[in-house]
Amino acid sequence: MSSLEQYSKSARAFSNVKRLRQQHPKGWEPGLDTAKGEIISKPMPKASKPEDHKWDKYLEELGFNPDEFEIIEPFEVRTWTANMGGGETEQFYYYKAKIISKNPISDKDFDYKQLLKEIKSAKIKPQTIVGDDSFVVCLSDWQMGKRDGDGTKGIVQRIEQMIPDTTARIKQLRKNGVELSNLYIVGLGDIVEGCEGHYDMQTFSVEYDLRRQKMIARRLLVKAIKTWAPMFNHVVVACVPGNHGENRNQKGKSFTTFGDNFDVSIFDEAQEILAENPAFKHVSFVIPENDLWLTLDVSGTIVGLAHGHQFRTGGKYSHQKAINWLSGQAFGMTEMGDVDILISGHFHHLFVVNEGKRTLMQCPSVDGGSDWFENITGRSSYAGTLTFSITPGQTQLPWDNLKVI
Repeated sequence: MSSLEQYSKSARAFSNVKRLRQQHPKGWEPGLDTAKGEIISKPMPKASKPEDHKWDKYLEELGFNPDEFEIIEPFEVRTWTANMGGGETEQFYYYKAKIISKNPISDKDFDYKQLLKEIKSAKIKPQTIVGDDSFVVCLSDWQMGKRDGDGTKGIVQRIEQMIPDTTARIKQLRKNGVELSNLYIVGLGDIVEGCEGHYDMQTFSVEYDLRRQKMIARRLLVKAIKTWAPMFNHVVVACVPGNHGENRNQKGKSFTTFGDNFDVSIFDEAQEILAENPAFKHVSFVIPENDLWLTLDVSGTIVGLAHGHQFRTGGKYSHQKAINWLSGQAFGMTEMGDVDILISGHFHHLFVVNEGKRTLMQCPSVDGGSDWFENITGRSSYAGTLTFSITPGQTQLPWDNLKVI
């Protein structure tokens, strides 16, 4: 006679079908595909041989000086013949290309040249660490140039203290047996405060113009990378644009593209500076071309980065908005819909929410608070920098050793 289990068991020849997980870049692997124009991991090559100048005539036809600008492939040309009437025809052309300046940094930015000189002379030897654990440092909402609270001076002091404190944290975790061989430095946006158009009274409360905001932030970013890079086998620096970094018009509205963002350009400049010294060849950059988010494979865990200003609906609280936005990404089957961890900023306070197999992390700000926001809402939050580690093959939560520095 059959057992009760045989009688009660459903017949099932196949398991549930699920979509294969998409491949996400680790950030340092060679041959990273940039054909989609989504991420950049290496400096764009400059024309050095005669055959490299094959696009010069097209640049001239488009009104660009080939000595000052260059085309980054892929380069697309379409042509068609139109009937103009009276038996006459005319040839028309359509061009699609990415044209970049050969000298994107203004000659007036003396600080860039000085920083470049310092990096070129730096001599480092990366450590060889056994293991594949990763340490993640989240740089979010520096709001550089803000007067509120203890102002820009306080912001700079906290970041300068965060750099050695993070170094100490890395050493302590290794002493505890965490084999940290990879470092991920992620910029979550609003690195600069901007100058106007984001909230009432902003123009009055800004201490530095945009050039100085970028200059200070860039120096601190490069200082952090320069300090931590020798401690790891691989270093990945990634970023996403925030709303305060948007290029805005006089009406306070962004009017160009998602990629035209000062938060991102700071990382562009840091990448160009570090690329000048072979000692930093183990440092790679993942920078969005024209997107508000990106994903990375961090020690086998899929991590998504987004500033958070795109979290518009879903509830009263920021974590509800984040869940709703991520749900939309999953429904749309985007790469972001695959993430195990979503890291965001924008709302200036810490939360860590575990929803099923996913974790949402919202980073605190480094600024000294907002007089306007506190007076309007009565709320304020502690400043700090979110850090945590990821170990391959973890069976429960994919992260560990979370600490706000």
